[in-house]
Amino acid sequence: MTSRNKIAANNLIFADLDQYCIVNEVARKNAGEGRWLISEKGKDQRRLVKADLTTAMSLSTSLKLARFDLDGSSMFCTVGLELPDEIAGLADEGLAGGMMTAILSELRPMPKATPVEVGNIIGTGKNTNGYSGHDVIDISPLYPTIRVFSGVDISDSETSRVFFLICLADRIRAGAWIDKQFRANLELIADLSPVAIPYRILCRSLFDTDPSAVFLALYRCLEALYAYSQTSELMGKLGMSMEWNHVARILEETLSWHPREEPSLGVLLQQAVSDDLRLLLSALGVALPANADLVNFTTKQMYQLRNSLVHYRSFHQSFDPDKVDWNRLCEATALMVLHVYSSIISN
Repeated sequence: MTSRNKIAANNLIFADLDQYCIVNEVARKNAGEGRWLISEKGKDQRRLVKADLTTAMSLSTSLKLARFDLDGSSMFCTVGLELPDEIAGLADEGLAGGMMTAILSELRPMPKATPVEVGNIIGTGKNTNGYSGHDVIDISPLYPTIRVFSGVDISDSETSRVFFLICLADRIRAGAWIDKQFRANLELIADLSPVAIPYRILCRSLFDTDPSAVFLALYRCLEALYAYSQTSELMGKLGMSMEWNHVARILEETLSWHPREEPSLGVLLQQAVSDDLRLLLSALGVALPANADLVNFTTKQMYQLRNSLVHYRSFHQSFDPDKVDWNRLCEATALMVLHVYSSIISN
């Protein structure tokens, strides 16, 4: 267990606030003067000194997530996210000065208050008569909303999944474009293995104003399985019992082998539900031609969509994103992820 120096942590916070004022041309007469956040004795001070920052994610200068661990408990901390009072599996801890000091000194978010407002609050320090530190109630309004939730028995591998649930809760509360039906599918994805699902990519996509970012993030969940069928077949012939994704990584690192994209997507979609494939076509406004194979046709449409979004070539510029029902398209893709992963895990 590492220790955090209380004086150094507080100095860093107020140095950042001083600098924020200075670069915005607000004079700071007491810049560098000793100041600190008041921390409560007992658990709060122990968290300030002993809580280990195990994982952090920065979505912007003012949007942050982090996990701190201490004494068998995990604290999931957020900056700038608007969250409900309850998140499944977590308890709202409130915010005390010690934990706030740990969060601000480690994550260093950008203040939301104006430089003048910041200067008015941090103008007192140890050279001010009667100064005994700044209270949380004075400092917290300078920053985007800071929340602390705790949970127990949450493994390290589950961290990114919990981050995803937190980000999804924020987007729902913020009234993002994601509708109730699609949201339910995203919540189901959070039940899948964090080892295989790129939850960090999904988290970032939720905050993108372009809904195609969410589609591409879900598509990458399928991309992660491209090597599954061929690697599994090879392992079966060699009598290997290792994890398939570990073998696939060794093959690519050693032999530069990787599966072809469109055929690999087609193999995966053979394990999808036909209703999900039809939903994707409907969302694109594309009709299945008579006598066409549903899997093959959907594979081609989905792969072309992916290419239209990630490449810039004349061939792709006929695509009109405004004609796509992104909620239904992303819902269909999320359902494919759920059913394909469930099929592979059950095998």
